[in-house]
Amino acid sequence: GRLTLQPGEKIDYLPHSLFRSYIAYAQKYVHPKLSEESKGVLKQFYLELRKKYHVDDSTPVTARQLESMKRLTQARAKLELRNETTLEDAIEVVEIMRHSLVDVFTDEFGVLDFTRSSDGSGMSNKQQATMFLNLLQRQAEVLLKSTFNKNDLQEIAQKAGVNRNKYYKIIESLNINGILLFKGNNTYQLVSADY
Repeated sequence: GRLTLQPGEKIDYLPHSLFRSYIAYAQKYVHPKLSEESKGVLKQFYLELRKKYHVDDSTPVTARQLESMKRLTQARAKLELRNETTLEDAIEVVEIMRHSLVDVFTDEFGVLDFTRSSDGSGMSNKQQATMFLNLLQRQAEVLLKSTFNKNDLQEIAQKAGVNRNKYYKIIESLNINGILLFKGNNTYQLVSADY
């Protein structure tokens, strides 16, 4: 089970030398094998992610994530000096993966977005949109204006490192969410700017 500290419960810290011995022992003598039930949980989660979030052949879920989950499951068992992983080890690793995927792939509006940029920069849509919006807000402050034409926006997007393929999606998303409003005549207004 999970290690939790109850309210008012004191922590009994391991002495440094004992902790070092514990780690050395685990490294030398404990080499957990994946149990069939652990493999089943990891495989099911991996296939679920591959199926659910496969978008235009640019899914972030690869065999590398599966290998990472296997190693984390083994590390969880090694921590408790066990030579075989348990169902609970795999379930905890799946929880960690779910949590980390939500952190990494939630877009700037809190929506899960599992698409990645294909420009080789490694920046997700969230990162590109955030960089663009930050730079746009700075430009609004420096120039004391809240309206920008399409050329201005494209220039700012280029400076922010936004992939051309993602530019229109980001503009559309900011418009739909009321952050960057289309005013006509190729002009947009940044709502958060008071100029």
